[in-house]
Amino acid sequence: MRKSFFLETATVFGKPLRGDQIAGLIPSLPFREGEIVYSRNNKKSCIAQDFKGRLGYLQQFDLVLDEAVSLPINVKQSDLYIIYLMQASDSIQIANAQNASVTSLNKRRARYIYLPRGHYYLHVPPGTYQLFVCYFDVGIFDAGADHDFDFLQPLLEAHRQKSSTPLVSSDFMAGPVTVIYIRSLCKKLKKADVDSQIAIIFHLKEMIKLSKRKIDRELEAVTENEDMVKTAKTLIELGVEENGMRYDLSSLTDVLPLGEANLTLLFKKQFGVTPTQYKKRYLIEKAKLLLLSGETVMSVTDRLGFKHERSFYRLFKRITGKSPKE
Repeated sequence: MRKSFFLETATVFGKPLRGDQIAGLIPSLPFREGEIVYSRNNKKSCIAQDFKGRLGYLQQFDLVLDEAVSLPINVKQSDLYIIYLMQASDSIQIANAQNASVTSLNKRRARYIYLPRGHYYLHVPPGTYQLFVCYFDVGIFDAGADHDFDFLQPLLEAHRQKSSTPLVSSDFMAGPVTVIYIRSLCKKLKKADVDSQIAIIFHLKEMIKLSKRKIDRELEAVTENEDMVKTAKTLIELGVEENGMRYDLSSLTDVLPLGEANLTLLFKKQFGVTPTQYKKRYLIEKAKLLLLSGETVMSVTDRLGFKHERSFYRLFKRITGKSPKE
């Protein structure tokens, strides 16, 4: 996917630093792979990372400022962006070329923004900021796929019509669950790798679904319990993708305000199985795909984090009624 969002950091932070000049500069959200640029100008510093995927483009900025700045933004192609302000000392603002406000964003909030091609400014007060920006091939919403995403439809229509007017969605919380989603995504970034490209679009789609749930929750269109149970389901899927059988379900209650017993009760009511049962079924579905692709039972056992081949065999047989070889 082509890069379209250019935050021109050199105007404030100067030229990129050499490797021997970056001591003390550590990205808050390291990409597994991608481009990274460090720059520093007296007490101001910037770490800029980006990753180009086939269907999505990801960017992360760590900014430290001793005074208010206005960073030029050059949008070279009209696109739909998701902007997350993960940490911040104050609110930030995006303005157009005439310095009229397009939108603002507060700490731990996010929003979708359609920006037509042109020049903009990012106004940032003094302090420390962590900004994550991603954009994606909006073609994933063609043929009616946007039906369930009311909050996105005006922005998608503006993009399709090549509107010359910026448009923004409602803002929504970017809390601990969002951080888990984004960190999981950044761990999977790998150039020239088909699995990584699939993982990127999968994670972006899940982040869009999470956005919808957060907006619906704040508008009271869904209940808090319904939102949390759906979030728990996706966290289990992400956990299995990263850690297989080793994924610890107790981590769910670390980020969701529910006790284990209550979460289990609500999860079973919503999906007909307990979180433990769902984790095991999701594991076996993943195992099926790996086996059908030609991987050996031993390879799948190891890849999915089972300690012993016999424990994988027993679980597979219990859930599918067949052995892995069958």
